[in-house]
Amino acid sequence: MVIILVKIVWTPTEVERIASLCQKYHVILLSDEIHGDLVRDNVKYTPAFSVSEALRDNIISLVSPSKTFNVAALHAATVIIPDENLRYIVNRGLNSDELAEPNLLAIPATIAAYTEGFSWLHELLVIINRNFNYAEKEITNNLEDVKIVSGPATYLLWLDVSKVSSNSQELADYIRKETGLIVSPGSIYRGNGNKFLRLNLASPISMVEDGIKRLISGIKKYSKK
Repeated sequence: MVIILVKIVWTPTEVERIASLCQKYHVILLSDEIHGDLVRDNVKYTPAFSVSEALRDNIISLVSPSKTFNVAALHAATVIIPDENLRYIVNRGLNSDELAEPNLLAIPATIAAYTEGFSWLHELLVIINRNFNYAEKEITNNLEDVKIVSGPATYLLWLDVSKVSSNSQELADYIRKETGLIVSPGSIYRGNGNKFLRLNLASPISMVEDGIKRLISGIKKYSKK
């Protein structure tokens, strides 16, 4: 399992503990594992179904090739539910809203991605690792008030900008206006999200280099206001 925002990959022991607590207190564990393939630094992603067999009937797992293989336009996703009764309930809910009707390309594309895409994914992870190394080094050397939230999960860089601004939306808008770089404000996630910015690093290194330069420039200008 992966916590996307804070980039944590849970260990098998932690996943087992969560599943056990959910079963004990009659809570269905819904595990969105769409980012599961995108784990860096040789860390292994732990699927929810890696837990003990006795706990699996209480789990719903959501998977999709959309993030890993950049095919979100296919609208292809899979809901995995071992328990027959729970599967029936979810199936009826999905079909009531006409959500379980994949388009012509969705199924063959999903099969192709998962059976023929390993080499491509391996190369992608090498590129993302390189991008993170570059971005983290540049931000550390040039923006002392910005703290990088480290972690091996996903292609998203999560930045603590609380020393720069208490309003991440305002900061994101300023960076976009001054530099043309679009970053996501953490405020969209509510809670303490106002302290954070999110940056997508799943791009060629040339784009990442350009984006980080704009980020550094924008934050420095904002700090001098």
